[in-house]
Amino acid sequence: MKRIIRLSAFFSIALLAVLAVWFFSDHQQEDIATDDTNGLQAQMDEIFADDISWTVHMFMDKMEDQLIQWAGDATEEGDLAQMDEEIRDHDHFHGFATVNEGGEMSKVGEVIDNPVEKLDRQKKEGVWISEPYVEKGTEKLLMGTKNESTWYIGEMDLSFVSSFVKDLAVITGDNGQFFMGSSNMAVDFEPEETEMPYAKSEIADLNWNVYVHSEPTAETEVPFKDGEVVARLKEGVNAKDWAKAHEVTLVDEEGQDCVFRDTSRTTDQLIEEWEADPDLYFTEPNYTVEKQTSFHQKRANPSLESKPSLFQPQAVSPNDELYDPYQWNLSMITVEDGWEVTEGNEEIPIAIIDSGVDPEHVDLQEKIIGGYNSFEDNEHYYDEHGHGTHVAGVAAAITNNVEGIAGVSWNNPILAVKALDANAEGNSFSIAEAVRWATDNGARVINMSLGDNHDSEVMRDAIRYAYEQDVVLIAASGNENVEEPMYPAAYPEVLTVAALDPEGGKAVFSNFGDHVDVSAPGEHIPSTYIHNEYVAMSGTSMASPHVAGLAGLILSVSPNLTNEEVYSIIRESCDDIGDEGADPYTGYGVINVTKAVNMANAE
Repeated sequence: MKRIIRLSAFFSIALLAVLAVWFFSDHQQEDIATDDTNGLQAQMDEIFADDISWTVHMFMDKMEDQLIQWAGDATEEGDLAQMDEEIRDHDHFHGFATVNEGGEMSKVGEVIDNPVEKLDRQKKEGVWISEPYVEKGTEKLLMGTKNESTWYIGEMDLSFVSSFVKDLAVITGDNGQFFMGSSNMAVDFEPEETEMPYAKSEIADLNWNVYVHSEPTAETEVPFKDGEVVARLKEGVNAKDWAKAHEVTLVDEEGQDCVFRDTSRTTDQLIEEWEADPDLYFTEPNYTVEKQTSFHQKRANPSLESKPSLFQPQAVSPNDELYDPYQWNLSMITVEDGWEVTEGNEEIPIAIIDSGVDPEHVDLQEKIIGGYNSFEDNEHYYDEHGHGTHVAGVAAAITNNVEGIAGVSWNNPILAVKALDANAEGNSFSIAEAVRWATDNGARVINMSLGDNHDSEVMRDAIRYAYEQDVVLIAASGNENVEEPMYPAAYPEVLTVAALDPEGGKAVFSNFGDHVDVSAPGEHIPSTYIHNEYVAMSGTSMASPHVAGLAGLILSVSPNLTNEEVYSIIRESCDDIGDEGADPYTGYGVINVTKAVNMANAE
């Protein structure tokens, strides 16, 4: 029987707090007015409320699938003892019970007494749920289905919902009563009192309401780690000797490029002191570089019942469990006809420079052929954040394996390169080291769903090095809805990707400008996540790996193409969706996998 993949609402929503902090941090334009900031914050609250609703809805559907599977197994086996281990090992069910017409109950794990009496609400045809209730301090819910005269009932633990809602929102039941939510929000509020300033969203099928209200986060003043300086030493100068002579700490080095640290002086002071040093070619701050993840603007009539798409799905689909219901993004870029030409090539690695990749994820582990940690100069590339694992899945998750999602490329292997930390933050030096390592270790394509608006000489030189080795370089345009260029996306050697919403328009957060080359789906993109989970995320971070996966497919067809020839094929095969020709918002248009691989096949 098809394995049921657990879609964790916890990890999806846990990201919202982190992303909210990022979105309103140092990347916001300094001249933005207070009223505009408050307006944007209100929009983000609406986004959070809708994302919570969407995620809970998906999670409940997965729990429903699990319950129906167990009901079928129980009917077939006739003895719950055969199912004991599977049921007890499930993360979100405390127990499972059968109740016959006479009220006799058989159970595995914990199930409340007289559960049938509590199933007072029909979620959908054949599936019933109870009101949420608290037992021994834990929020719970019953879900049941009936086969002839026998009920099959699971007792769900809702503590995970409470944990992610705690600091973000309040959820009320259909009777308007508060039952879980933020400790920072009033417990006894009335719904009519929460129209403003709370954003509200409904959770379909459950008659639950989500209320969100947050405060803008203060901006970060220094876009680099103060007290650190990147310096390039002249040939013949020993880094350790130079550091000792200047009474600073050597933090990292790559060739003649070094990072020095002094806790007693600021970065500006160090750069000023070393400006005329005869042993140095240049100095610069070690600029902060971050993931490019955001969220979409709320639509007038959001639907949780169906997935919007720009194109109709093709006839043949992979069997990955979440592909058909949720991966509207792959239909938009016409992947299925392209897969008829190629599903990828194991000789064409795609490097994901990011927060790392989960090496034990069922949809990724067999694809990872190597990795690197540019902070520690070792192979510890485990993803502590989740962003890199999500990006990797979009580009190249194992596909047609019944599990989880489909990736753009089925067969191209992954090089997992950790250059962002547990907060998905890195610096220009860590990115430069990561680019050089990926290039030297066989990457044909490099994806960079990260960036900042500060140009860096050390990062620019690493990009040029990779480009000169004929590596295809793909980067996210950024998520501030501004024309100001982000780096590495703005470097001429890099193909820059903007994000689209499900209707095929520019995503509200996506940066724009003449440096934008192409666009790809970037809102509500489902993909892999750490701890063997699956979540939906939004941002140009999610758009970029669609194009990296496509570059892998193109090179799989024609491995001898140069990086410029790959860039040309990607641009020329796009479907023009903005102003005629290339425009600053969507570039040459939305990528078209089928057209691109056919063009490569004709080369």
